[in-house]
Amino acid sequence: MDNNSSKKTIITDLITSPSPIVCLLLFLVSSLCSCHSTKKLSAPPVSVLVPDTLPPLPASEIDIPLKVAGRPLMLIADTIVPKEFTSEGWPSYLQTSCEFRYKYRFVRSGFNISCTNNKISLQIGGSYQVAGSRCLCALGKPVSPWISGNCGFGSEPMRKVDINLSSQLTLLPNYKIRTTTRLDQLKAQDKCIMSMFSMDMTQMILDSIHSSINSFCLTLDQTLAGLDFTGYLHHSAIKAWQRMPLGPYGYLVTNPLAIRVGPLNYVQDTFRINIGLTCKPQLTSESDVSSVIPPLPPLSSNIKDNGLSLYLGANYDYPFLSKLLNDSLKGRSFQVKGRTVIIRNLILKGIGHHQVELTVDFAGSRKGEVRLWGTPVLDPVKQTLTIPDIRYTLDGDMMIVIARTFFKRKIRKNLQGGSYIDLAALLKANQPMLDAQLNRTLAPNLYTHGNIKELKMVGLLAGDKTLQAQLFVKADLSVTSTGLPK
Repeated sequence: MDNNSSKKTIITDLITSPSPIVCLLLFLVSSLCSCHSTKKLSAPPVSVLVPDTLPPLPASEIDIPLKVAGRPLMLIADTIVPKEFTSEGWPSYLQTSCEFRYKYRFVRSGFNISCTNNKISLQIGGSYQVAGSRCLCALGKPVSPWISGNCGFGSEPMRKVDINLSSQLTLLPNYKIRTTTRLDQLKAQDKCIMSMFSMDMTQMILDSIHSSINSFCLTLDQTLAGLDFTGYLHHSAIKAWQRMPLGPYGYLVTNPLAIRVGPLNYVQDTFRINIGLTCKPQLTSESDVSSVIPPLPPLSSNIKDNGLSLYLGANYDYPFLSKLLNDSLKGRSFQVKGRTVIIRNLILKGIGHHQVELTVDFAGSRKGEVRLWGTPVLDPVKQTLTIPDIRYTLDGDMMIVIARTFFKRKIRKNLQGGSYIDLAALLKANQPMLDAQLNRTLAPNLYTHGNIKELKMVGLLAGDKTLQAQLFVKADLSVTSTGLPK
């Protein structure tokens, strides 16, 4: 499974929901348009002091429990572990000395698996059959017929044996896998005694099976250690620092700083592992991609298991925001006192001193244009957005009526005589939609489950060319795989 890709997908799904960004802009329109005065030019503005820069955001910590159904992986494991082990040259005899030869076959049945903190244990049951022959030798050559005996051939049942294997799994900083696989126990339930020449063949067979299994363990460890993920990792690194398109909502850069994986466990037929990512995600309207792609950070096992604490910085230029507003509102019509009013165009831009200006052009039964400007001020503690120095010109006396009609059901209150947006109520109203983004199907057999625990805006700054916003999201999130990817 592409873990890095899965994590980025989850981040993308959470961020790309249009409501927080679009609603913020719509409420900005609401606040600008819902002034109490109806003068053509508002009174001189009050003095508003805002910082010239936003403080840097902490790194985001994303720790996701991953649950994978065990049965599909068990079927794969069943194809990896050999079905049988045999003596060399089977079904011919293996002659180990002049006077002795034998052959054996061990057939395993199904197996049980357990895993605790990266130690995988396999309990395998099986059956074996063995045949042996003796003769008299002189000068290194047989001088008598072979006298044979066997166990588990014909109508005689095969003898039972139990095998316990273990493999210690280690994920290395360079994203390679190291396993140490060994045979912990090999125990015969039934002995094989060939009465014809009074010989107990049990230990000889167990030694042979032991040797075959040790050879298999060594081959398995060497195969896993030799897996080369270089090409895949390079591809993942490019994706991690590229600007991922989010449809009409710009681009996302993940900026991973650390990647971690917790221990693997197997509980109630399900493999469980925690995957962690420290990153500094950024939303932007710019599509430029850096030509220098840093390597992925080393893989660590320092799992935090704190859910999702996402600090998201958004940096959008005003033409992009104007397009976003027009995509949502352009062409929308309203009935005001029996007359139809249609929004034709909206333009948002920065005008210096951390102020923004919004121009709304409308048509229909009445035509006109309104231009409004002011300084948006965020109170991160109270989670309110105010525009204390709002001013406007009104070319078309229907605009205030339109604003009050369209936004009358929106979240808007009055604070010390001025309009403000209750961001906490706005974000709470949109929480069900955001929760839905955390509970969805990512791909066939791959699902996410989660819920938002905290959501707030922690920074907002209007610049001359861009509008910057900072969001914080605290959530629980898990991923479940019910089968192999399709």
